[in-house]
Amino acid sequence: MGTYLYKNKKSSRILYAIILTFALFFFSSAGFRDTLVSGWYQQWITGLNGSTIKDMTFLDSLTGFAVTNVNSSYLGFILKTTNGGDNWTINYTYNPPYTNVSFIKIKFINDNTGYAITDYIHLIKTTNSGDNWFSINSNIYPEDVSIINSDTIMAVKSNGLNGGVYRTTNGGYNWQLIWTNGSAG
Repeated sequence: MGTYLYKNKKSSRILYAIILTFALFFFSSAGFRDTLVSGWYQQWITGLNGSTIKDMTFLDSLTGFAVTNVNSSYLGFILKTTNGGDNWTINYTYNPPYTNVSFIKIKFINDNTGYAITDYIHLIKTTNSGDNWFSINSNIYPEDVSIINSDTIMAVKSNGLNGGVYRTTNGGYNWQLIWTNGSAG
């Protein structure tokens, strides 16, 4: 009986050593690769001619939109992806009235209705998920906006003469100054 117990302990130790060695090997190599793999990679979108992305938003895991600054040809762009950002297409080309005017934000309130905001008087709006865009003159030069619903938009502007918080209740066609902190905006 003593010999059997001795052999059983010895085989248990060998089995334990094998399992421990295998576990150490497995856990120390898990997650390591011989090549670098990253979730991020740089993309080149043809036709932008030097424009860079200023803002982006996604409606779901696949459909997203981005806006760019203006390039050397004085054009800005609205871009769209339908495959999670792997490929982008130019969805709208903006030809601003001045060289220093650019898109600053893009926001959607639902799958169909969205606004691309410029740092000029133009709001560019879609009501069919970016298939068509049209310009609305806001006359306020917003720096940031919050889209409440398809009619109500809040905008902020820090200009010292007429800065403050503005609101539209008709989709951007008319704006009302609802708050100012005096001459500082």
